[in-house]
Parts: sequence; structure tokens; C-alpha cells
Amino acid sequence: MSGAQKDENVVWRAALELFEGDRAAAERWLHREAKGLEGKRPVDVMQEDPRQVLDLIGRLEHGVGS
Repeated sequence: MSGAQKDENVVWRAALELFEGDRAAAERWLHREAKGLEGKRPVDVMQEDPRQVLDLIGRLEHGVGS
């Protein structure tokens, strides 16, 4: 598994945790435009900069963003 694939797996796991294991909700969120990512979809951003998506997930977990 490449480093990029590992990073994407980390983002998927974090999204699942954010949605308390609800795979469908995590998938929907990952494929919708996010204000916290300047209108980009998390699934697209995580391919180039997974840290940006993980940071957004962290903000959402703490109620500091959308």
C-alpha cells in the first residue's frame, strides 16, 4: 500500500468516526462540497492534501467549522 493510499484510509476512518460508524453518512459527506474546504469535496482534496481534510474533521468534531 502506498503512502497516498494509507493517507486516504486514515481520512476514511476519521470520517467514519465523525459519523459514528455510519458508512453511508460518511460517504455522503466525503462526496459533498464543504465550506471548510473552499467548496471542494473532501474526497477530491484528500487525494492531494489529506491533512486538510483531517483538520476539517477535527474542527467538526469540536464544533468549529462546517
